[in-house]
Amino acid sequence: MSGLAFAALVLCLHIMTGESQQFTIIVEHSQINVTAGADALFSVRPSSSVSSGSWIFKGKAVAQWIGQTGIVDNVYRSRAELFTSNGSLLLKSVNMSDSGEYRVNMVPTSGFQTSATVTLRVTGPGPVTGVAVVTNDSTPLENLDIIALSCVASGTVETRTWFKDNQPIQENGRIFTSPDKAKLTIISVNRNDVGTYKCIASNSFSSDAGQTYVEVYCKYTDGNCTLGSGAIVGIVLGLLTMGLIGGASGWLIARRTDGIRDPPRSQYVTSINSGRKGTLDTNTVNASGTYENFSRNEQGARNNAEDGNSTYTGLVLGDRSVYSDLKR
Repeated sequence: MSGLAFAALVLCLHIMTGESQQFTIIVEHSQINVTAGADALFSVRPSSSVSSGSWIFKGKAVAQWIGQTGIVDNVYRSRAELFTSNGSLLLKSVNMSDSGEYRVNMVPTSGFQTSATVTLRVTGPGPVTGVAVVTNDSTPLENLDIIALSCVASGTVETRTWFKDNQPIQENGRIFTSPDKAKLTIISVNRNDVGTYKCIASNSFSSDAGQTYVEVYCKYTDGNCTLGSGAIVGIVLGLLTMGLIGGASGWLIARRTDGIRDPPRSQYVTSINSGRKGTLDTNTVNASGTYENFSRNEQGARNNAEDGNSTYTGLVLGDRSVYSDLKR
């Protein structure tokens, strides 16, 4: 009986030892090569059920779990995801500092803890190119529409920064960006939103920029919407031009009127000497034409006046109406 009992104990130990040796962690890729900014999946699979486990990087726990409850370290919480069903780990948006060896430890429900390692190699990102700002509405109406500006780019983008008229955009309840800064949203656009919007996309090795001009249009025709800056400048220039033209026209009209009503006195015959006989030379009158081409009767009357009629002595030719009355 003692011999049979000993044999049974040896067999039991052999089975337990065999089971502990059979528990393994299957690693899909022992080395992962990814570009900075991309995601890295540490895909593993235990050979049997696991009660707990952890991922360690540079001596610190990235994530650990017990049963179906997983905990991710605060440093990695925003970009690490743990799959407790098989112990795999997803690391998002990796950077150069994430490069190194990651060790996974698993404790099976029966047996001893087993470990495996996965090496992550992060390479430099490709250059950022083709950055452009695209709008969902090219003719937004003031106080009515919502516009969304998207910053699109080729290559690995690590950061995006928005500017308006070369000044950093200040976010508020009406103007805000998405978590990855890829989209800028403006609610109920108004005249203050008119301008040039630029997005700079970059990574550790390169950067590029794109921009677009946003204009805001008025829906109403009663003048409640303020015109854009370009339209205002055009109107001001138009008014100035009209003012200059109007002023010049008024000056010319005034000069012409003054020329008719008050010509230089040297251009007129102002008096006729009494007691002197002669005829009026019509060519002595200037280009105003006021006294040109007198009829022969008029010239005769003037001659008679000079022949001794004292009534016409000192007659001023500038007053044509008086001369006409005297003739009658």
